[in-house]
Amino acid sequence: MELFDEKRLAILRDVRKIFIRIAIICGVIFFSLLYFVKDILQKLVSIINMKLVLYSLPEAFMSYLKVAFFLSLLIIVPYIIFEISKTIVKFTSIGKNFLYLIIMAGTVLFYSGIYFCYVYVLPSGIKFLLQYQTEDIKPMIALSSYISFVFTFLLVFGIMFELPLIMFVLGRLGFITAKFLNKQRRFFILINSIVSALLTPTPDVFNLMLMMVPMQILYELGVVIVYLTGRENLQKKESEV
Repeated sequence: MELFDEKRLAILRDVRKIFIRIAIICGVIFFSLLYFVKDILQKLVSIINMKLVLYSLPEAFMSYLKVAFFLSLLIIVPYIIFEISKTIVKFTSIGKNFLYLIIMAGTVLFYSGIYFCYVYVLPSGIKFLLQYQTEDIKPMIALSSYISFVFTFLLVFGIMFELPLIMFVLGRLGFITAKFLNKQRRFFILINSIVSALLTPTPDVFNLMLMMVPMQILYELGVVIVYLTGRENLQKKESEV
């Protein structure tokens, strides 16, 4: 019991140090990005291709800070993955090569999700929502609301694309198997459809599929990865015997 408590306290101390380091690095990146916010904001507004409005005097200033903050979070993701992976390696029997694999794969998957959302999901979703304007109904979208909308979806898709890596880690740690994932496929399809319906910016089937289909593909990819790594571990155990 004492050993368990000591290990848990050690994990908590490491987590606290990780949060402090992340906060410091995020702060440095945040202040560095303030100089580039104007150009970045123009890129984001070009997606919606219309003038945005301000509902309060400090909204423009606060929106600039919001863009810098959200971008600093997106930029620091590889470091967050590194810290999480380092903690996993420290408190498990997984080797350091596994650490580098997680960092590289996690970074690629996260930014792939952001790219997919920025290029395909956001433009089509925004276009669909704006098509309901008429001569009597003109949209007046607040700058702050638009920024929150954009970065929420960028973050959601970035995290969503990490699914195969999460499944791989859980498989290596022995929490899940390919057999278990195959049995749970129909439940995942149900959950995937519900989550996609709630998170996609539009109610039409096309935009629903833009999230649901990649998510299902990522799940199937994760099943294959868990199966292959599980079989590899089994072969190693048999050779050792």
